[in-house]
Parts: sequence; C-alpha cells; structure tokens
Amino acid sequence: MWMKRVAGGIQRFINPTSRGILYVGIFSLFILMWLVVVHVAGRYFMDRPVPGAVELIEFLMTFVVFMGFGYGAVMKTNVSVDLFVEKFSKRVQAIIDAVTCLLSIGIISLITWQGMVQAKSLFASGHVSGVLNIPHYPFLIVLVVGYAVFNVVLIANFFEHMHEVCKK
Repeated sequence: MWMKRVAGGIQRFINPTSRGILYVGIFSLFILMWLVVVHVAGRYFMDRPVPGAVELIEFLMTFVVFMGFGYGAVMKTNVSVDLFVEKFSKRVQAIIDAVTCLLSIGIISLITWQGMVQAKSLFASGHVSGVLNIPHYPFLIVLVVGYAVFNVVLIANFFEHMHEVCKK
C-alpha cells in the first residue's frame, strides 16, 4: 500500500539523520562529563573551578536531551502502557496507536513552532548568558532540530499505523 511506501521513504531519510544527531548528543555528554570532572577537581584540589562551567553544563544538556528524541522514537523506546490496549484486536490497537501518533504530532509541532518563535525572539533581543556571554538562541535551535526530527519519525510511525488500520 502507498502508506507503507511513504513511511519507508521517510524512514530511509530520517533513520540515519536521527542516528547522526544522536551521536552529537553522545559527544556532548562526553564533553559534559569531562567538564564536570575538571570543574570539580579544579575546585577541590587547586581551588580554581572552571569559569562559567555551570553555564556550559546547562547549554550542553540541551544537546544531551534533545538530540536523542528522534532516535528513541525510531527504536520505539518511548514509554507506553498497554495494559488494556493489548486485549484489543490488532486493528483496534493500530487505530489507538494512529490516534496517539496524530495527537503527538500536533503537540510536538506546537513545541517546535514555539521553539522557533522563542529562538527568533532571543536572537532579536541579543539575550546572552551571565558569565560567558554566550547567546541563548542557538540552544533553542537545538531544541527545534531535535523536536523536528522527532516529529518526522512520528509522521512515519503514523503512516505505518494507518497501513495496519487499512490492511484487510
């Protein structure tokens, strides 16, 4: 069916993309880990903490958190409670999954859109961090990219569920 082909086409593009940005998140976690180690060691052993380390840690956390959403959805590691749903037929389960996916697409689209609006506002205002004067808007762009990839994965999942619903 055409819905399965659409889902497959989206997945051929988005699966490697989500894996690539996941590696950005993993690398950020590695940097974050070493920053914390150097900061704590510098503070306790040499009485010289890394200046602005708390800000850098906060900014790196945006990469760690938002770069993994899409890959988590690709691997279907999102939490779902199917205590009652598993008792329904496969078709009813697919309908429930499709509706859930559609609602998720709507919510994630709103978050992505508002993230773009907020990033534009922060760029225009020139809002920067207190110690290192790092602009805030690039980190909202990270949020937007992470959620956009997550949303595309949800769209592919929606087409898969609709294929299951329409199957005879």
